[in-house]
Amino acid sequence: MTLAQRNQIELPYDSVDEIRDAYNFSNLQSFLDIYSAGAQVLREKQDFYELTWAYLNRAAKDNVRHVEIFFDPQIHTERDVAFAAVVDGQIPLTVCPLSNVKLRVFDTLEQHNLKQLLRAGLCTTINSDDPAYFGGYIGENYLHTQQALNLSEADIHALTKNAFIASFLTDVDKQRHIAELDRAMSSL
Repeated sequence: MTLAQRNQIELPYDSVDEIRDAYNFSNLQSFLDIYSAGAQVLREKQDFYELTWAYLNRAAKDNVRHVEIFFDPQIHTERDVAFAAVVDGQIPLTVCPLSNVKLRVFDTLEQHNLKQLLRAGLCTTINSDDPAYFGGYIGENYLHTQQALNLSEADIHALTKNAFIASFLTDVDKQRHIAELDRAMSSL
């Protein structure tokens, strides 16, 4: 609401609660519609800074040590820009379980295929996807997915380790975080 007011963007909502109610979308298109409308309030560099800072402060409450924020510039530009990426090697799967349920990819979290992907040896990671829209920060995604799929400590260890392996950190930083994770898991 603050960004909309500052940027003189009129929203069809009178309160934060009305916005949260609008997040009860029924399919991908209804999500994309509200996502696009919400993105319209992001106009200036400061807007992106404040949004990012708010997210980082919230992630810190989940004891997150490293964040890689992905940005979809196509929604913020009117140019017809094609984006392509060439990936050599295994492609990490950034799975966002709570948003997958919210978008009706799976009817329930218990039906999610994350455990099968992990068992198949894929570099699977648990992620949050636009927590403001889907109501699930990273800690909630891990907790609810662990409970719904009965993930073991070894599964959680592998998923978290995969997140560091798949990250854009330097090899030295990856190894440092993985060593810290290994120590924490061995103390359980």
